[in-house]
Amino acid sequence: MLKKIISIKNVGRFRNSAASGNPQLAKHTFIAGANGFGKTTLCAVLRSLQTGDPAHVLGRKTLGATDAPAIELLLDGGRQARFDGTAWNATKPEIAIFDGVFVAENVHSGEVVDIEHKRNLYRVIVGDAGVKLAAQEAELAAESRARTGEISTARKAGQPHVPAGMKLDAFIALPETADIAVQIEAQARSVDALRQAGALRARPALSEFVIPALPDDFIGLLARTIDDIAQDAEQRLSAHLAAHGMMASGGNWIADGLGHAEDTCPFCGQDIRGLPLIAAFRAVFSERYEALAEEIATMKAGLVRDMGDAALTRLGTIAAQNNGGVEFWQKYCAIDTSALALSAEAVETIRGLAAAAIGLLDCKAVVPLEPITPDAGFTAACAAYDGAAAAIEATNTAIRAANVVIADKKADAGDLKAAEAELARLTAIQTRYRADVSELCSTYTRLSGEKDAIEARKEAVRKQLDAHTKTVVKPYERRINDYLAAFNAGFTITETKHSYPGGVATSSYQLVINDTAVDLGDSKTPGDRPSFKNTLSAGDSTTLALAFFLAHLERDPATVGKLVVFDDPFNSQDAFRRRQTVHEIMKVAGKCAQVIVLSHDATFLKQVWDKSPGADRVALMIVDHRAQGSKITPIDLEDACRGRTAEDIDHLQTYLTTGAGVLIDIIRKMRVVLETHCRTTYPGSFLAGDWLGDMVRKIREGGDVHPAQALYDELDQINGYTSQYHHGENMADATPDQVDPIELTGFTRRTLRIVNAIQA
Repeated sequence: MLKKIISIKNVGRFRNSAASGNPQLAKHTFIAGANGFGKTTLCAVLRSLQTGDPAHVLGRKTLGATDAPAIELLLDGGRQARFDGTAWNATKPEIAIFDGVFVAENVHSGEVVDIEHKRNLYRVIVGDAGVKLAAQEAELAAESRARTGEISTARKAGQPHVPAGMKLDAFIALPETADIAVQIEAQARSVDALRQAGALRARPALSEFVIPALPDDFIGLLARTIDDIAQDAEQRLSAHLAAHGMMASGGNWIADGLGHAEDTCPFCGQDIRGLPLIAAFRAVFSERYEALAEEIATMKAGLVRDMGDAALTRLGTIAAQNNGGVEFWQKYCAIDTSALALSAEAVETIRGLAAAAIGLLDCKAVVPLEPITPDAGFTAACAAYDGAAAAIEATNTAIRAANVVIADKKADAGDLKAAEAELARLTAIQTRYRADVSELCSTYTRLSGEKDAIEARKEAVRKQLDAHTKTVVKPYERRINDYLAAFNAGFTITETKHSYPGGVATSSYQLVINDTAVDLGDSKTPGDRPSFKNTLSAGDSTTLALAFFLAHLERDPATVGKLVVFDDPFNSQDAFRRRQTVHEIMKVAGKCAQVIVLSHDATFLKQVWDKSPGADRVALMIVDHRAQGSKITPIDLEDACRGRTAEDIDHLQTYLTTGAGVLIDIIRKMRVVLETHCRTTYPGSFLAGDWLGDMVRKIREGGDVHPAQALYDELDQINGYTSQYHHGENMADATPDQVDPIELTGFTRRTLRIVNAIQA
């Protein structure tokens, strides 16, 4: 137990907490204090005492104080725990704290659930036994990562000695050889002997010639006409052309000119639309004519490409390359060189055929509707081409035969690459067992073995942890949902499970709202997707966190010896959850060694006080002494809460939620709640008999230095609204039957926010 807070100096608002009448604490200790007076600081002190971590205290050193923080606490058995500004002389691990830090570390922060919350919550779920296993697993994982870093360093040190293309592990595994120098020398001689033969393998064989040829449909294109035009159109067109003596130059001039004729005759000006002759013109010189002309042009371009100067130049290039190849290979092979040369006459013959063919296509282009008959020159060129093609094919046959001889010669040249690879392997063995490199390899091998052993132990611990987790996760989930049902929450959790993202044990779960599963999401979850941050209210989030905390305590066998601290556990809760919170705190108090409840609301503490044994309870108050800081003094909860009951707040909350209640009573209870809040929060500033109007006046007269100055505007407006209904004040102007429910709802909400009964 924590028997007494002897003193807290230079920590947060506590310049020196010691004060007259500083009593001992009891099994059930209740501490009231306004927000910002030091409740969170007390939790930080107790968390530092629990963990031994001085950061919780040092981070809250009183701003402007020159002396170091100092804390002195009296524990059970007469032991004293002291913080000397740097460290504690003793710790008390048997402390469990439910406060904003527990929520932010284990459940959510800023309405977002991130990976650290899930990792911390996992430790809450699995209990002390699971935490020990998780700690072992995390420690082994850290050792493994450390070894991985060391192995990486060792690999970088050894890699420069490893031949290109060989892995470090294969390099280390090379067998040691006694006569390695002798083997290297012999293999080097073999490589030198094969390198000349290597030049043969690298030399390309001879290339065959691709013989240019006319397109298969060349003659067919020359003979093509427009046979599918209607007979009537042909007759009309022929008769017209003959009558006007226009047959001599063909019909293409009409195609050229027809495009200039629109709806009238260019000679007489008559309307020619619909004339049969004009229809015939349009049919003859339609898109088929254009397609035929395009085909002629395309074939000509293909002939120029495949049989023109550029194509024949490529043949010459191949011939020159083959000449060089023949000159090289005849030194090593028996090759008949006479049959391998490209005939210049054959090339010129191909050129002549191309020219003749292009000439015929040019004729066809002039009169595309008339068949073109190949002339004697073309026929002769074709006959010459056949002989030239046969000659080139004979050359290709000789080239193929020569390449067979060349391939056989390459096969006889030996495997230089294999010989060089063997030399490299022998050289690597020599390097591997050099003293400095051998030491590097030994270090790498040792570290790799240690990492493997660590991984094996980690895997064994992880299996134990997985087995333990499976036994507790589902019961824990069910217990959480029992608590959520007890708090009348409109949601549950499901799919509670664990995994190891980043190698660290982590929990996850889903919310179930209206029978719909909702993923927790994280800080990156889009706002238009349902997640923790946009489906739970502040009150629901607090309820869930409290359920996690209570379920953990319930399953922790060490709870019986613990000091359990609750700091404002009912924030933003409705009346029902407030009463249920009182009930759950008393259940915990019956099982643990000591319970300390801190709250800004004295009436909440009064509710818990009323359920505590009279002989084993104490009530304290954190009071602001301005320049002297906060002090911890006794408080009479009965007196502090006189004139205000928990039911008053319940009635205000009920009206806000459902609209139920007598309107004039709601208005008067607003004043009672605010008056009691001010008296209990600022006991040094207001007298027991002060009404709300007196309090507003004192704050106004006190100016910026008055402790309650931040409440002035709200209190002044609420006082102005409610004064006409209070104790006969301005009763002449009172019209209770004309109270505006909408206006009353707004002022009720503002009142509850001031006393922290709903979310701000």
